Amino acid sequence: MTARYLAVRALMHQERDGYSNLVLDAELKKCSPLLSRRDAAFAASIFYTTLERQRLIDCCLDRFTRKPVAKLDAPVRAILRTGLAQAKFLDVPLPAAVNESVKLAKAFGKTSAAGMVNAVLRRAAAFDWETLEFAEPVERLAVRYSLSDEVAALLYRDYGDEAFAIAEAFYCRGDTFIRVNTLKTQDDALAEILRGEGCEVRPGPWPHCLAVKFPASPAAAKAFAEGLFHVQGLASQFAAQCVAAQPGERVLDLCAAPGGKSLTLAEAMNNEGNLVSADAVKSRLPLIEQAFDRCGVTCGAVRHGDASQYDEALGTFDRVLCDVPCSGLGVIGKKPDIRFKTLENLSSLVALQQKILQNAARYLAQNGRLVYSTCTINVNENEDQVRTFCEANPQFRVVTPEFVPQGAQVGEWGTLFLPHKTASDGFFTAILERV
Repeated sequence: MTARYLAVRALMHQERDGYSNLVLDAELKKCSPLLSRRDAAFAASIFYTTLERQRLIDCCLDRFTRKPVAKLDAPVRAILRTGLAQAKFLDVPLPAAVNESVKLAKAFGKTSAAGMVNAVLRRAAAFDWETLEFAEPVERLAVRYSLSDEVAALLYRDYGDEAFAIAEAFYCRGDTFIRVNTLKTQDDALAEILRGEGCEVRPGPWPHCLAVKFPASPAAAKAFAEGLFHVQGLASQFAAQCVAAQPGERVLDLCAAPGGKSLTLAEAMNNEGNLVSADAVKSRLPLIEQAFDRCGVTCGAVRHGDASQYDEALGTFDRVLCDVPCSGLGVIGKKPDIRFKTLENLSSLVALQQKILQNAARYLAQNGRLVYSTCTINVNENEDQVRTFCEANPQFRVVTPEFVPQGAQVGEWGTLFLPHKTASDGFFTAILERV
């Protein structure tokens, strides 16, 4: 078993079913006794790089194969894709990428295709894909950045030529950002502990936020097991901070799983008051409970509930956060499956988001604050939703955040994070208060 063999097998599995992260985790678990940590990391790198560049890779391969790559046998297709991904994006010398791919063809019982794999990879690797010509900008965006036609069309509709910079930013790999658990430690103390575990640490853009380079998974850190921090992206931290939760208040997180924002809210509350963290997916509630237990949160109660349906028994709250289900177009860099979305259910998703936002307002106390957020950059799910809400509820107004990170765009209907400007996930947050 080699890293390359595992990557090819995982890609074949992923084509049949499942989310990429779950597929890869399953394959790694099968082979964990046979692979070193370094080889497992290399397998993951090949797997994700191939997925993230798949349309561009296929476009180049198709120029040198007798029939489209999509119609080749599954093992041969995956071997060609991973071979070209290594040569063009992972700095693997071409001879090594080709020779190892030929070996894989034989290992998967495709000896008759070995010569073709050799010839196609050598020719495709020499091809300059910057010379590719496209009939229109949306086609270029889709192929060059490996997006579905629907995703590319939506991004170009909303952002025009800026969509190319956004799509390029999805490939950027920055530091991991974490939130310091102020219920157990402080920024400087945690930074020293993490450095002692072999991490590189620097301060984030606001208090209790650290940028960290971990030697392995953040969850493998002893400080994580002790509940001294949780992993949370900058934009997600910003949304939770916009709630401005205070000790002693009643706070509702309507779409809480897996619990990152709820943890930040509990810390802002200093574990004093009443935090209700609800989610419609019952199987995800243990994730919130485990996060609370690990981080020492005692002011939080986990509840199963549909955010679009009013529950009178919950009562009223000083602060309400609804981080609604969305298309996820802001986190394409973390979730490659989103690249290939068809967006066929987008209209029903938009309707659900508005229903959740309208329902959230019913829980709000007279002088309370309501925060709406998404991890998408689709105008229909963001600015349009807040505009629609305010038109139906003229007693509400959009409030400017107390602090705006560098690069974030504050507009009439909320604050937008675009990845090429904020070096973060794409995200949208709107603060709403009664006039």
